[in-house]
Amino acid sequence: MTTKLLALETSGRSGSVAISRSSDSYEGLREALIRGVAMEGLIARIDTVSLQLDARWGSAKTLAPAIERLLCEQGLATRDLDAIAVVGGPGSFTGLRVGIATAKVMAYALGIPVVAVDTLDVIARQIANSQIANTQIADRTGPWGGGWDLFTVVDAFRGQSFWGRYRVCNGECIRTVETRIDDNDWLAVELVRSSLDGDVLVAGPSIQKLRDAYRELLQVKGGLPSDGCEVDWCEGGLGEPQATAVARLGWEAWLKDQTSEVFGLLPMYYRSSAAEEKRTSRPTEG
Repeated sequence: MTTKLLALETSGRSGSVAISRSSDSYEGLREALIRGVAMEGLIARIDTVSLQLDARWGSAKTLAPAIERLLCEQGLATRDLDAIAVVGGPGSFTGLRVGIATAKVMAYALGIPVVAVDTLDVIARQIANSQIANTQIADRTGPWGGGWDLFTVVDAFRGQSFWGRYRVCNGECIRTVETRIDDNDWLAVELVRSSLDGDVLVAGPSIQKLRDAYRELLQVKGGLPSDGCEVDWCEGGLGEPQATAVARLGWEAWLKDQTSEVFGLLPMYYRSSAAEEKRTSRPTEG
């Protein structure tokens, strides 16, 4: 009996979908964990295939057709799914709503569990497991014997970023700062401070805006102090959240029984939308 999980990533304008299959039953996987089998070993045996949404259109138009296409390509029907993992935020208001609504409708209709994962955790997992990212700073060990700090960032617009901080060492990725939203100018200062203690890597969809703020700060300060370490910027698609990483985190949460109540599952926006802020700021009519 195979166990199948559908993963949805719609934190941006577009996104991706993935299907993961394990040759073991859910109960068998849980029993293996109880026997002491490492989670990493179980996840490594799971096969995952993914499909990118059409970037020319928003996820509202492309998500459902992409799910149908991927299921068809894998010879599956929706009734064959055993669980759904979805990005819960932070990210695009519209994208998160589309992904969460789709996951809730499917989970309710199929009677299967749903798991929400953090966008910043998705990016962090991709980076921590990437040989490219680890090679990028492999020649600089820092004061922690090879460990390094990872900042994951998602554009919050208005000159701000959603961000989280992680410690990556010996293959482990541990969150050290929970999700925050701050001005890019302030976050640039935080990067400089962190670089004084060790090597820093920044990854995520909003690195260009943050890097501009960081460069402007260095110009004002005349560069880093002589004992400052490097701040590296993860270029390319590695910092873009992908459904394959959503699936991996989804399996881990599901096997730990960290599922969400379907009707209680809501996107994590971390702040009101511009339209909501504008509406609440209007004077009360007397």
